[in-house]
Amino acid sequence: MKILNEPIKVMVIFHPNKGLESGKIEPVKFRLEDQVVRIQKIQKIYEENIIGNKRIVFVCQHNGKDIYELKYETDSKTWYLFKK
Repeated sequence: MKILNEPIKVMVIFHPNKGLESGKIEPVKFRLEDQVVRIQKIQKIYEENIIGNKRIVFVCQHNGKDIYELKYETDSKTWYLFKK
């Protein structure tokens, strides 16, 4: 995988809070250069906190083989394509 760490546009679904659960974020597709990449499966979701910078990390699969790592920075509300 190649590390890119560049801001991208992502289409997401924000699921509402239910009871004690917090809301869930589900990325659906994102734009990579002139191409739209549809996310077929989210393999893993975890949070990281580096020097007070909180990010939610999504490891996503496209076309059954291509793996992308998307990061959502909660303070700035910015999405990054971290790995391709």
